[in-house]
Amino acid sequence: MDNNKNENKISFIDSIFTAVTAFILALIIIILSVFTVFRTPKEFSENENRALAGKPQYSFSSLIDGRYMTEVEDYLNDQFITRDNAIRLKTAIDLFVGKIEIGDVYVGKKHFLFEKNSPYTKQTDNTIKSINRFTKNHKKLNSYIAIAPNASELLSDYLPKNAPRENQTKQIRKIYSKLDKSIHTVPLCAALKKAENPEELYYKTDHHWTTPAARLAFLQIAKDMKIKVPNNTYTTYAVTDSFCGTMASSAGLFTAKDTIYIRTPNSKKLKYIVEYVNEDKKLTSPFVSAKLETKNKYEVFFGGNFAQINISTNVNSQRVLLLFKDSYANCLVPMLIPHFKTIVMIDPRYYAEDINDTIKKEGVTDVLWLYNANTFLADTSITSIIE
Repeated sequence: MDNNKNENKISFIDSIFTAVTAFILALIIIILSVFTVFRTPKEFSENENRALAGKPQYSFSSLIDGRYMTEVEDYLNDQFITRDNAIRLKTAIDLFVGKIEIGDVYVGKKHFLFEKNSPYTKQTDNTIKSINRFTKNHKKLNSYIAIAPNASELLSDYLPKNAPRENQTKQIRKIYSKLDKSIHTVPLCAALKKAENPEELYYKTDHHWTTPAARLAFLQIAKDMKIKVPNNTYTTYAVTDSFCGTMASSAGLFTAKDTIYIRTPNSKKLKYIVEYVNEDKKLTSPFVSAKLETKNKYEVFFGGNFAQINISTNVNSQRVLLLFKDSYANCLVPMLIPHFKTIVMIDPRYYAEDINDTIKKEGVTDVLWLYNANTFLADTSITSIIE
């Protein structure tokens, strides 16, 4: 009988403790939510590298159809006053319990983070067909394509155990096999696999390749495009050692920092103008140092991605390069500058003009498609600007 009384007493105490704990937690959440509602909202998260939800606008119709409550929930989630610390805490817990994937990012060895690989799909075939049609419509142009493998291909030993991975060497080989035979395929996989220190090829915290990787790719591209690159043509500088990229932001993992290098031509005779066509802006350098003071320091290369950038030089050459690219190209293009009269950089994701008019206007002689494998495999923008 006494045992039953003791058990009931313990059960009652446990219930009281649980109720008090739940009340305190609820009170804390309510207080923080109130602070969140009344503080000035942030427009952008530096850590997550994305725009945050703004204050919802109330209307009777939005309340009835449920949009208002959804917007309120999004606002509280994005603007929650301790959001960054909560993300860090969740990441720490996830790592402690042995998760290998956090925020669509694989957490690898030596602080390397990896993005998920894109599969080969019907859209990839559509992109290839569009490039083939473009090439047949511009037979007089010298055409090249260079697709770079991502970190998981060359640093597979650093992936967490059992992390799924596509064989990008085979994927790229398949892409190349379906291209028009007049397009010269640049073997970037083979070039990068010759690196003495593969760890230097990719950032630990970001999905981009590094400037040392871009240098190896440039040398292979130059060889295939019959560009002579004398020794001592460039100098490499470290511009920051505190880069923490987009994958670190996605995972909420900020334990590692990367160094960004820039590579500049040495020639004092070389002059050029970098023109941002749609922005009506001109600079005398491909490097935007102000971006080193921001979260996304990789944007030191050209300030980010733009629909069209024209680089006009005083180089004694008649070659005009049309470069279709993603952001992998941004750190490589400065190495191409001393070898072309003009470089026309097109990012199909933002480009909305008639590409045929641009080719005629700029007097294009060479075309280079420069992408990383993950972007190329999933891309839809190439088809849209060609079709």
